[in-house]
Amino acid sequence: MLARQIAIGFGIAIIFPLLIHYGVSTFFPPPKHQLMVTATVAAVPANASPEERQANEAQRRHRQGQQAAYETAAKEFARVLVIVATPLGVAAMLIGAYLSLHAIGTGLIFGGIFTVAWGYFGYWSYLEDWVRFVSLLAGFVILLFIGYRRVTGPSARP
Repeated sequence: MLARQIAIGFGIAIIFPLLIHYGVSTFFPPPKHQLMVTATVAAVPANASPEERQANEAQRRHRQGQQAAYETAAKEFARVLVIVATPLGVAAMLIGAYLSLHAIGTGLIFGGIFTVAWGYFGYWSYLEDWVRFVSLLAGFVILLFIGYRRVTGPSARP
């Protein structure tokens, strides 16, 4: 019986973040990184004609434009994902803390933690340090609240 509870909790913890990610991807598709963007520009030979130099420069600028467009779209997708994943992850943690079914509750708590972490993972590099600090502090406080009120607090059950 314990093995089934662990399996259910583990399954929820793994599937919930995937569900959120692909739900966001369904309505706001992530950008596709094209092979063309990562291709390297060949060095211009020393004896290249002015036309060849111009063509090479135009090709380099085109690739830079593609890379910039991809980075902008990737940042926007990461922003949408964090905006959706954070409240849903926190809600899953809080709901899981108050469910009487321990396997499902534990799965929702872990799934909520993983969902919030996954949401922030893609957008972390774009955030200011103070936003990172406040986000981590809020997550820490939520987990302390859940731990105190539901695990060791006055209303905890044996």
